[in-house]
Amino acid sequence: MFLGELLQPVNRLKGIGPNHHKSLSALGIFTIGQLLSHFPVRYEDHQSDKTILQAAGIEAVNTQMTIVGKESFSWKGRPTLKLLVEDDSASGSLLCYGRNFLGGKLLTGTQIYIYGQFQYRFGEWQCGAFEFEIVSDCPEKYGKILPLYPLGGSLNQNVLRKAIQQGIREYTPGLKEELPEILKAQYGWPDRLSALKNIHNPGSPQEAEQARDYFIYEELFHLQTAVGRNAVKQRQINRTDKIRLPRKLEKKLKSTLPFSLTSDQEKVLDEIVSDLEGNRGMNRLIQGDVGSGKTLVAFLAALNVIEGGRQAALMAPTELLARQHADNASRLLTPLGITIAYLSGNTQGEGRRHLLTQLKEGNIQFVVGTHALFSEDVQYRELGLAVIDEQHRFGVAQRQMLAKKGHCVDLLYMTATPIPRTLAMTAFGDLDVSTIKTMPPGRKTIETHLTREGNEEKVYTFVLNELNKGRQAYFVYPLIEKSEKLDLKDAENMFEQLQKTFPDHALALIHSRIPDEEKKERMERFSKGNVDLLVATSVVEVGVDVPNATIMVIEHAERFGLSALHQLRGRVGRSEKQSYAFLIYSNNLTEEGKQRLRVMMENSDGFVIAEEDLKLRGPGEIAGVRQSGYMKFRIADMIRDSDVLLKARQDVMSILEKDPDLKSPEFSLLRELWESAPPFSETLIRTG
Repeated sequence: MFLGELLQPVNRLKGIGPNHHKSLSALGIFTIGQLLSHFPVRYEDHQSDKTILQAAGIEAVNTQMTIVGKESFSWKGRPTLKLLVEDDSASGSLLCYGRNFLGGKLLTGTQIYIYGQFQYRFGEWQCGAFEFEIVSDCPEKYGKILPLYPLGGSLNQNVLRKAIQQGIREYTPGLKEELPEILKAQYGWPDRLSALKNIHNPGSPQEAEQARDYFIYEELFHLQTAVGRNAVKQRQINRTDKIRLPRKLEKKLKSTLPFSLTSDQEKVLDEIVSDLEGNRGMNRLIQGDVGSGKTLVAFLAALNVIEGGRQAALMAPTELLARQHADNASRLLTPLGITIAYLSGNTQGEGRRHLLTQLKEGNIQFVVGTHALFSEDVQYRELGLAVIDEQHRFGVAQRQMLAKKGHCVDLLYMTATPIPRTLAMTAFGDLDVSTIKTMPPGRKTIETHLTREGNEEKVYTFVLNELNKGRQAYFVYPLIEKSEKLDLKDAENMFEQLQKTFPDHALALIHSRIPDEEKKERMERFSKGNVDLLVATSVVEVGVDVPNATIMVIEHAERFGLSALHQLRGRVGRSEKQSYAFLIYSNNLTEEGKQRLRVMMENSDGFVIAEEDLKLRGPGEIAGVRQSGYMKFRIADMIRDSDVLLKARQDVMSILEKDPDLKSPEFSLLRELWESAPPFSETLIRTG
């Protein structure tokens, strides 16, 4: 039996009553298998002997001591017991806060094992938090390495230790392996049952470390197996007919542009065309910083698909961005004879029915919209290409639903959030990744400044000077309206305030509660230069392209993630004009918060920022899957264990290249594991 098949409820174990059962459930632990996979975060070494002087106030003392006397001292106005002790190296005192009863138990001359941190204070070695066992009482802890588990609710370490040990004794005989024998031999891993016993009850620090290494590798190996099997599945979807694309419309559009594509754009476009002409469906991610020209590449790719007789769809996360894409597509592609439509959840009535009919009959060649594109009533005559912009805004399930709207649909994802190397090997490990690093010529690095709250007037003066030069600016806030719980500035009130601060300039307000038509009208006025200053929430994070806007002011910048800050900053600097970003932060900002903002000030490289963002937010948020189970590791850490992740990926790919269906006898247990107790689902959700 695999560990994931131990589905017996955890309250079958002794000591797990209703309160502890509820506390375990809150931790996501419902079965005995899940409890045995609840690994220690660290260990207490009650095995290595350390005297007072050996520990020297840096480590915990773990040694045998003798009670040599008693005193009392005043604590909170009450007499409190002090036990005088000595070991082979020195004497000291145990401060018994709230434990005066120990005076009747630990008599002078009693031998005890003591574990605790001693500090040298007031001319003596003192310890106020300690564990002890009387030598003559057959100690349970002294001489052992004790696991320390994540806790919650009513749980304590003793409850978990006893329940886990009972679970191992009674439920794991005959436990099956989950790694191929060839890999266990290669790395010198123990059998799985031994590793399980050693991680929960190690005989030495070395055993604990080896067991942790085993389960870290195993977890990342299973994650990479899930990713690899997805990739193999994708590559097994073959086209019935290979096609050759003439690329005439692509050349025609290029000839009308007032600029040439960058070398990276050309390279990525060739990679896409190669996929489109290949015998398997495309599954490609374009990553490129804000303003690198990803959307134009996607339009050119769509032209090639349309020229080949199929339809293309582009899905964006917000109506604002989808409308902008639709307007740009119409401007660039309609003169080439391409029929374009826009579809969102707000497209209703006769207009929607007519659009869906035209789409189903193939009269619409390119449709741009929001998640409405994969609604149940939306049908395509022959969807050939699905482009998903800002893919991290959509869940995996949503992306897959659009792919199911046709046979062997080519999938092209776009992101302005560069994917860290470790995440690229996991959440996007089944994708081919193309990168556009070259920026259009003439772009200048955006100057980024940090400003403490209270110094906004200096920023406002600078903004006024830029506005007087004919430039435009954004002011972004974390809230739409005033909150009773949060002491933060909001877009609606600041819009009124900024109208007084800049009385000679036109202002507009944008946020998610404003009706879409009104939002579109205000955005168009800003784009045409009829509005000088746009006050907004993070709704402008993606897609807004106004070359004349040179200033981005973000108030309460610490309330935004690094990725969001990078995206917002990317709304300016979209021309040859020098642009500026001001990150205004609160007075009570922590040192960690300041460090995060310094990352923004010191870096314009989205990849560096993405790595920092991954450390802070975790993989699910960046990858577009916010479910709690997504890549929820029990013991591995994507950043800390990146080398192990790479090793596991190489091992998995080596296996799948030789045996993609795991049919050979040497991988029979691995195949059985994925059939009966898969560690991760196809969407990388932790299942066990």
